[in-house]
Amino acid sequence: MKLSWPGKSSLKSRLVKLLLGCDTLLLLCLTLSFVCYHSLALPPAAGQSRLLLFASLQLTLSLVGVMGLAALLSQRIDWTISEPIRDLSRKMEIVSRSQDYRVRVERTGEDELAVLFACFNNMLAEISVRDERLALHSEELELEVAERTLELSEVNRQLEASLESVREAMQSAQSANRAKSDFLAQMSHEIRTPMYGVLGMTELLLGTDLTKEQARYVDTVRRSGEALLSIINNILDFSKIEAGHMELEQIPFDLHQLASDAIAICAEDAARKGLELTLELEPGLPRMFLGDPGRLRQVVVNLLGNAVKFTMKGSVRLSLTVAAPPALVRFSVEDTGIGIAPDAQQRIFNQFTQGDESMTRKYGGTGLGLAIARQLTELMGGALELESEPGRGSRFSFTAVLQPHEDLPRPERCCTALRGKRVLLATDDERTRGGIEGELSSWGVDLECVGDAPEAFCRIVTAPFDLALLDHHLAGTDGIELAATIRTAPAGRSVRIMLLTEREEESGDPRLTEIDATSFPRCQFGQEGLYHALVAALGMDDEERLATGCCGGPPPRPRQVLLVEDNVVNQEVGRGMLESLGCRVKVVEDGAAAVSEVQRSSYDIVFMDCQMPVLDGLEATRRIRAWEQGSDNRVPIIALTAYAMPGDRVACLEAGADDYLSKPFTCDEIAKAMDRQLQGAVTVLAEGEGGSPKPLEVISHDKMSGALEMIRTLPGNRGVEILRKVVELYLSSTPALLQTMREAESGGDAEKLKAAAHSFKSSSANLGALRLAGVCMELESLGRAGSTEGALPLLHQVEEEYRLVRDALRGGPLC
Repeated sequence: MKLSWPGKSSLKSRLVKLLLGCDTLLLLCLTLSFVCYHSLALPPAAGQSRLLLFASLQLTLSLVGVMGLAALLSQRIDWTISEPIRDLSRKMEIVSRSQDYRVRVERTGEDELAVLFACFNNMLAEISVRDERLALHSEELELEVAERTLELSEVNRQLEASLESVREAMQSAQSANRAKSDFLAQMSHEIRTPMYGVLGMTELLLGTDLTKEQARYVDTVRRSGEALLSIINNILDFSKIEAGHMELEQIPFDLHQLASDAIAICAEDAARKGLELTLELEPGLPRMFLGDPGRLRQVVVNLLGNAVKFTMKGSVRLSLTVAAPPALVRFSVEDTGIGIAPDAQQRIFNQFTQGDESMTRKYGGTGLGLAIARQLTELMGGALELESEPGRGSRFSFTAVLQPHEDLPRPERCCTALRGKRVLLATDDERTRGGIEGELSSWGVDLECVGDAPEAFCRIVTAPFDLALLDHHLAGTDGIELAATIRTAPAGRSVRIMLLTEREEESGDPRLTEIDATSFPRCQFGQEGLYHALVAALGMDDEERLATGCCGGPPPRPRQVLLVEDNVVNQEVGRGMLESLGCRVKVVEDGAAAVSEVQRSSYDIVFMDCQMPVLDGLEATRRIRAWEQGSDNRVPIIALTAYAMPGDRVACLEAGADDYLSKPFTCDEIAKAMDRQLQGAVTVLAEGEGGSPKPLEVISHDKMSGALEMIRTLPGNRGVEILRKVVELYLSSTPALLQTMREAESGGDAEKLKAAAHSFKSSSANLGALRLAGVCMELESLGRAGSTEGALPLLHQVEEEYRLVRDALRGGPLC
């Protein structure tokens, strides 16, 4: 509704008119009174009194008029403005309280209040119409929701019915699947029983006197029976997994031996095809684990068998590494075979499926092997992965969660028969060299490697060796011909010779007997087999092995040692000593790196220097012990201290070290310290048990002794090489240390003086320069006391002693 406001204010005009009328009336009354007063002629005296009376009357009349006018004006305003506004307020209160928008305000006329009331009424009318529309829309929505709810209820009912049908179908399918699996398992068991009889009888029959043709027939029967038994075993395993009856054992087993056995199982087939079958074990890989060795071997043999089957030429390699310390082990099988097409790489893991499913396929099989292998790896907490490229080969790898198990106790003197033996390895194959070099070094063998026949012959002629390991095919040269050439030289007649052959059949070559040589097939590169083959090739009988400390059992696992040392000279000395004891050594140069390395890898023992940059050895030991809290793994830590004061020994033990050695130390002291910790003879040394530190002796400057002579006595050329490298490092690093000590003395930096003197003292003592080490100890003591006073005379003495030591080293036998 559209309203029009009046052009002028009606209320205002009315009030103005009323006021003007009242004023006019009052003015008229006053005028009449004044006229009457002047019309009366009165004497002056009477006039004076009458004037006062008239003025009073006039004032009274004015007041009465004004009051009457005010009353009239107030009444008029109340009737015209206030009362309509009060009525509007009452109606608004009713609307607010009852939400009744049908209420209206009555007003006639065309003044401002009438327009205001009309607007108010229009607003109430519009609100009422809006509410009616909202109510109508709400009813429509309720009807629509009710309809949709009814439709959804019907859909849900149909869905529940469908789900129930699906559940019934699944239960029926599972029952049928279980029945199938049970039938397969029962039939597999029933078939296996007579198969064992067939195989057993053929084995016995092969042991009787048969003609070549009969033996070939029986061997064919045996191989066919073994193939059928393998298929039956796969079906049985598959049915067990499908039925959920597969249970894994948790028993201790030797992982290294398991890998060697798997290689041996596939070695014959690989040799028949001329393939190179190798085994690589990561350095530091633990030997003993808890798990199911049978199922683990089954997966490895399946992958190796497939690799050999699908590889026409080249190599097959099995490698074992620690994927995540300490319990996740990764097995990888790599080949140079035909490869697998991308579209078949996922399909081959399905049961009864192969990469080539055509009628003209070249390779047979049931298609169960990889499916079972994948399910077994998942049961062992791992996963099976594949990387392949057609024509370039494949790489199958899987992980398995295995619980580390304590190694069997090792006798104190065991398998030392090969220690100190000089062996020449002649091969141009890097994998063969790497595998053999690691094993022989761990047994204390002094090994030299060459890559061709002329170099091998020259080394035999110019240097004495106990044994020559010759590759059967060395850079195009026949290994037997090389062995025969070696026998023609006077120095080669006393050398034991062993050939590395591709197949066992080659060991029967009559030429080996003629040149007095033995053979060893590559396929048997397992640690134990190689060790015993070397012992036998050297002609050592049981009494000789026992006399050298060899128990005749499997060779021990090389000790994994972490050496924490910041001084480069001491690093080389320590590494040489530990490697001469058959250890595999990892060197880091500060405590922070040592903590990270212990957390990342497994070590049998840690040798920890006390004073190092970044993080000292004591704090590193504390952090390692804190990290070990709550676990059963506790790595033995032997502190290496060059200061050797009683307070330092106590600090080492309180920080968590199990033992300590005072620099310089010998190989014998290291060996005894390791034996104390690793064989349980001593757990933690109490204060004073380590014996008093050895006094520093004055040496003759024209003849070095101590650790220098000990390094020189290491077997073969290793001692000379280490000695030369140690001396070069010592002479090249010393000028910088002397300069540092000079700067510390001139600048009054006691801490810097202590650190430099400590490093110089340690490396000098390891080289046998005991007098120089003694003067450095005095400088270190000054630095420890927080003073450089009196350091200058000692520094001059250090420089004089170093010149004598330098001259002795440069004029010694090394130069």
